[in-house]
Amino acid sequence: MYTKILIPLDGSELAESVLPYVKWFTEVSKVNEIAFLRVVEPFRVAGGLEANVLPDEKDRIENDAAGIARKYLDKIAGRFEAGKIKVSRVVDIGKPAGIIKDYVTRNDVDLIIMATHGVSGIKRMVLGSVADEIIRTSQVPVFLVTPRDRPPDQPG
Repeated sequence: MYTKILIPLDGSELAESVLPYVKWFTEVSKVNEIAFLRVVEPFRVAGGLEANVLPDEKDRIENDAAGIARKYLDKIAGRFEAGKIKVSRVVDIGKPAGIIKDYVTRNDVDLIIMATHGVSGIKRMVLGSVADEIIRTSQVPVFLVTPRDRPPDQPG
């Protein structure tokens, strides 16, 4: 059974579509810890012009984005804090797939629950997909939710 689950969120409505499934897992499994993770991508300027941005300004921009991410996670995590389950919020700066994989390894995560657009073939190859990279490389099970999925305990 799953005891520690990781929920990577990017702030989108799609990413939040996993929340009913998280609630369901906490009810049917022995989950005792949920970690909500928001990865802030490093500051970039089109055309590689970030070299023209002062390092202090780059840090300020990334720290401001991390602060917004923390407030977002506070709002989301607050929905899960009643009861015996430990709820943590993690904000990190980097590439999402790498941060997710590192977090899983360092924190003994049993399960990742995340959303995906559910695209395949050429479109996925062109757009790339964090979810795709995670399912190909994860050492733990990944429960994917697509926009077409119906939340548990909801009539069809």
